[in-house]
Formats: sequence, C-alpha cells, structure tokens
Amino acid sequence: MSSFDGPKFKMTDGTYVQTKSIDVGSSTDISPYLSLLREDSITNSNRAVIFDVQWEISTKASKWSLSSVKLSTRSLCLLLKLPSPPFHDNLNDLYRFFASKFVTFVGVQIEEDLNLLRENHGLVIRNVIEVGKLAAEARGTLLLEYLGTRELAHRVLWSDLSRLDSIESKWEERGDEERLEAAAIEGWLIFNVWDQLYE
Repeated sequence: MSSFDGPKFKMTDGTYVQTKSIDVGSSTDISPYLSLLREDSITNSNRAVIFDVQWEISTKASKWSLSSVKLSTRSLCLLLKLPSPPFHDNLNDLYRFFASKFVTFVGVQIEEDLNLLRENHGLVIRNVIEVGKLAAEARGTLLLEYLGTRELAHRVLWSDLSRLDSIESKWEERGDEERLEAAAIEGWLIFNVWDQLYE
C-alpha cells in the first residue's frame, strides 16, 4: 500500500507534516499519492491543496518545461520530480487531479505558472485561487498580492520563519531532506494563510 513514508517534520505550532518525494519514471504510479492528498484535503484541509511548480528550459525546443510539482495539505507534502520530457502516459493522473472540481488549488504568484502549464503542457487547473490576491482583498492591502510565499506568510501569520530562513540561506549546500523540509514548511505556511482567510 502506498503511503507518505518520507521524513516527518515538526512545524512551529507543534503539528507534523508527513512527506513523500518521488522521482517519477515511466512506470511510476502516482495515483495513490494523489488520492491520499485529495482525501486529506477534503477531511482536514478545507478542500485545499497548496501547489507550486518548478520549471527548466528545454534546450531542444527553447521552451519552458515542467521539472517538479509540489502538492501540500495541512499534514501532507508530496514532491514530484519529473523527467525530461516531463509527461509520460502515467502522468495523466496529474492532469485528472488538477481538473478535480472537489479540490481548490491554492498557490502564490501562480498566474505565469498557469499560463505555462496550459501553453506548454495542455494542463488546465480547474479550480484555482491566487492566495496573494485573496489576502490583498481580505486585508485591504494591495501589496499582499505581489509578495512571495515567505513574505506573504510573514505578513498574514506573523509566523517564526527562522528554520526556513536557515535552510534557504545556504540552499546550494542543502541535501534532499532539508529541501524537502523547506517544501513542507512552505506548503504548511500557505495552507495556514488560506485557512485563516477561508474562515
């Protein structure tokens, strides 16, 4: 049975985020992990899945290519490292997951990512919210719309970001586990921003 069997990281409020990092290959089945995320988003996370994507330039076509996808809920974080070219037949599960009408996908500064997903991979996220815009409207502060993950979380939550700062200060020297911890912290922070604004 598939499970989130990667490292478990303690957040500043004492809760834990269980992680899983997958190097996606042609025979990798990611659907069980996406199902677990969907279930957790519905039962524990106000139907929200926090997402972030990373890109690299494809040298053959000189266009942006998706290299990784990070998906998080209140207590889970999944990091998918994609091959180049990124989409094998088995990643149709990711297409279906993003098309779900039962989940709201929440991200920070995602407008360009949404355009690149659609233009370069034909991927459309059906139900998406830019949490910075939501925060700007809810708080009446336009600046919040233009902040990145760390700054937005700091302004909305006033959270302790020292561990994230410590990891990011020497990013190139960090190992996979510390980078996964940073992904878990960022997902947890944005979930909490969403959760606070959702109420």
